[in-house]
Amino acid sequence: MPRNRITRRAALALGLAGLAAPSILGARTARLGRLRLQTPASGPGILMAHARARGLLADLADEVDLSIWTTADEMRAELVSGRVPVTVVPTQAAASLYNRGFGIRLVATLTDGHCGLVARGIEGCSIPDLRAGSVVVPNVNDFTGHMMRLALGHHGMTPQDVTLIPAATQMEAAQVLLAGRADVALLAEPAATAALLRGRSDGQDLHRGVQMRDVLGAITGLRPSLPQAALAMRADYAAEHPWLAAALTGALAQAAASVNADPAAAALDAAAFLDRAAPLLAQAIPFAHIAVRSATAARPEVEALFAALIAADPGLIGGALPDDGLYAL
Repeated sequence: MPRNRITRRAALALGLAGLAAPSILGARTARLGRLRLQTPASGPGILMAHARARGLLADLADEVDLSIWTTADEMRAELVSGRVPVTVVPTQAAASLYNRGFGIRLVATLTDGHCGLVARGIEGCSIPDLRAGSVVVPNVNDFTGHMMRLALGHHGMTPQDVTLIPAATQMEAAQVLLAGRADVALLAEPAATAALLRGRSDGQDLHRGVQMRDVLGAITGLRPSLPQAALAMRADYAAEHPWLAAALTGALAQAAASVNADPAAAALDAAAFLDRAAPLLAQAIPFAHIAVRSATAARPEVEALFAALIAADPGLIGGALPDDGLYAL
């Protein structure tokens, strides 16, 4: 039996169960000289930093080069150029690239949703509460913007019913909120927790509002889950290293279990990498909903997200559900 077939079955079974120990994976896989990875400085960034710090990626490569991308355009440029063959992406961005003919494979989803509203003066702020208010939205022309428009549409509203304030990054959006230039911000973790802590220390009446995972669950009829971030790989790199998708999924599944079991320890591992205080990250982790599922296992929820986006705007992700070729594992 070919070695790669044994590797894939064994690692997949372990990865899906979240029990794949690095030593076991290392015994069954090849090894890279260098593995280059990128992640946003959000919940998946905590996961990736913790996995590297605890040596959970050490059996996959002699050197693990982990860096942060700050904008979706930066992420796409690094991936398309081939400089970074494996990266954390907004899930819909992977679908859009695939439908436009770029060779990309979805490896695993990394969160059940880590973005939601932070509102001034409104406890439990919901989407209808936004009417006639101002909302700062980072990456308004990318995933967070798509989710805001989808949420508004679900409640019979349009972007014209609110004042949408675009921001280039999560940090900029948080600063706009804290400066009093917006009533509400749509923020991912750990930016949401950072804004809440900073605002409250300044005497601002800030509160968590509805989470986008709950909004999407109401739209799709599935469980509250927003598979918004996924690990993706260039198709040529996946073909060159056919064992890698399963090995990464297994290692990150173990890291996710460790993050959720001991947020304080994971926060210490990620603090320097994300340039955030460890106590802040520890408070953010429960709201990051870190969970690793292979792309195939997550596909029903991923496709429900894609279908909702297409229904709201047929031009998103190329207007059609990607076929089987998107899913690496």
